[in-house]
Amino acid sequence: MNEALRLENANASGGVPHPTFHFDYLDVGVGIANAHAFQFGDFSFIVVTLPMVEKLWHLSRRLSRSPRVPQLLHLDAGTLSPDALQALLFQIQLGFLVSHEYTHHVHRHCVEDQGGVVGMWTEFPQKAECGSINSQAQELDADGHSARLVLTHLLRGEWRPSALGQLGRADAPSADGDQLLVNCFLLAATAFFCSLWREGVEMASVCRLTHPPPPIRIDYAVRVVKVWCDKNESVPQLWFAPERLQAIFSLAAETVGVDARRTWDAQVSSLRGADGLQYCRQLCERFEARASSGTI
Repeated sequence: MNEALRLENANASGGVPHPTFHFDYLDVGVGIANAHAFQFGDFSFIVVTLPMVEKLWHLSRRLSRSPRVPQLLHLDAGTLSPDALQALLFQIQLGFLVSHEYTHHVHRHCVEDQGGVVGMWTEFPQKAECGSINSQAQELDADGHSARLVLTHLLRGEWRPSALGQLGRADAPSADGDQLLVNCFLLAATAFFCSLWREGVEMASVCRLTHPPPPIRIDYAVRVVKVWCDKNESVPQLWFAPERLQAIFSLAAETVGVDARRTWDAQVSSLRGADGLQYCRQLCERFEARASSGTI
């Protein structure tokens, strides 16, 4: 990970100057799954707690052992190595998380929220309702830029041959390889977002959350993937059929259990109500306003 950060080019950071990056793990109390971005001395630090790493590892393991996943990916379950699939899904999830924290650095979220002073960006603060629409727009920005970085590395970079090899499809034609890897990315990212389900979202307090509800983040991530594929002449737009996306979500939802799914259904129902639609419009307007002004 540190080697990749050292090889980072100006295009990845948008030309934003920053200290040298350093990635590391943090050994903390049991169950504290988190990630942090901060600057200290001559380094821009990205830190992931070991419980978060373990959480991603267990998520990827459950996916890799599902008999439905080879069907989704159109792979031969008899020859596909579950361990290799788990490793790939884990790499995608960890890469997405680290790239997300990287974006908080290069898009200056750490600086903006501290009034010009570089502070610490804690991905999952103890109080979920200490945020704002502005912080939620920043999180969508970090999700989107992270997705673009991972997709570029996975589909158009040096990662592609080894990823296809892990899936036993090193000889896959270009178009088939793209579809397979986009499927893997969407499955890994959706499972990660599904794991962030809360017990419920009250529309009266949704604007005070630090992050948008997971259904919103999944929807924005899919939009980014579609745009990336269009710009890079990859998977066609017709490939993103609702039934395909629903199948990916259904598989991802299995990793968090039935009780959480009930909470998810309640969240989606609330977001489709009048208050939920107003919130979605407000968040979209804030995100677009920041994007057009160049602040994200």
